Amino acid sequence: MIPATASSPRRACRLLGGAALALFMVSAFTPAANLLAAWLAGASVVAPAEAIVVLGAGGGTLDDGLPDSASLRRALRGILLYRAGLARRLVFSGSAGEIEGRVELARELGVPSDAVLRAPGSYTTRDEAARLRVLLGPTGARKILLVTDSQHMIRARPLFERAGFDPLPVAVGGTARGNPSPEARLELVRDVCRELLARLYYRAAGYL
Repeated sequence: MIPATASSPRRACRLLGGAALALFMVSAFTPAANLLAAWLAGASVVAPAEAIVVLGAGGGTLDDGLPDSASLRRALRGILLYRAGLARRLVFSGSAGEIEGRVELARELGVPSDAVLRAPGSYTTRDEAARLRVLLGPTGARKILLVTDSQHMIRARPLFERAGFDPLPVAVGGTARGNPSPEARLELVRDVCRELLARLYYRAAGYL
């Protein structure tokens, strides 16, 4: 007969294992990841603004000079907002190489060169908010359409509010939306968890 004191840890391990398996199955094989990311990011608000700000995706350019996939999604969304007449300025942030690929794409899609602003040299979302405050401050632009991935919006929106902007969130769908494979869904869950941890860190450090 197994003592009760020995069976309790085993029961707890079985419960934890079952919970972990259930969480894995829900994350990998249902749309829960997308729903969670969309809920945390909040509803997109597409309305006239003073500038469209497309945040960097930490990527570079492909062999043909165009941005890589994550950066391309954000860039195209910003370009479409500009072509819809929602703002007179289109601002690209990120690394220098990433920005130039986006600028070239915007030019090919009919965005005038004098409508595009560059904010290079940003390595964190906090850097981007600070640099864009310096860049757009003299123009008086406060109301901006903020374009980034849905999971990144969790942290980006409050940072831009803290920097003095009135950001209207325009979330680009997470990686699992166009590719509903278990791998893509698990990657999205990982990204959401990382953004939540980063937001907690930013709050603890006084950045938010």
